[in-house]
Amino acid sequence: MTEQNDPERTYLTRRRRRRILLFAGIAVAVLAVVVTARRPDLDDPCDAPDAASADETALLPDGLTLDGIGTITSVREDDPYVEIKAVTTKPLDEVTVQIQDAVTAAGYRPAGMDNEGFEAEVFFTKGTLAGGQARVEQSECSGRWDIDLVLLR
Repeated sequence: MTEQNDPERTYLTRRRRRRILLFAGIAVAVLAVVVTARRPDLDDPCDAPDAASADETALLPDGLTLDGIGTITSVREDDPYVEIKAVTTKPLDEVTVQIQDAVTAAGYRPAGMDNEGFEAEVFFTKGTLAGGQARVEQSECSGRWDIDLVLLR
């Protein structure tokens, strides 16, 4: 007797196919959830920024602070330079002046500024040498600006 002639066998075959399709559908749904779910080990770049460690901020030039300007997120030394990254929510025009004041308080002299409205650069001297530059540009997060400050030690 063939499968076509045996109604019970035909019923079992259809039932088996439905189960396979059901499990395949469930597997695809679970895979979709796993792939699109937010992983807790990945930070949202628009969350509040993490402040640099005390070991890192100890590398800042004497007298330099960005208090009231933004959050310092990292500081590293690349002799003879110190590289500082920070984040702020202050308006671009305001933050460039505040950075200039902060770096001047640390013994550098302002040497110029270029503000294009979507990014700005502030230049500094240290004695007779070019002393560094701050670059402020729009972050991928609305209302936030990234600050990259490089200063000669």
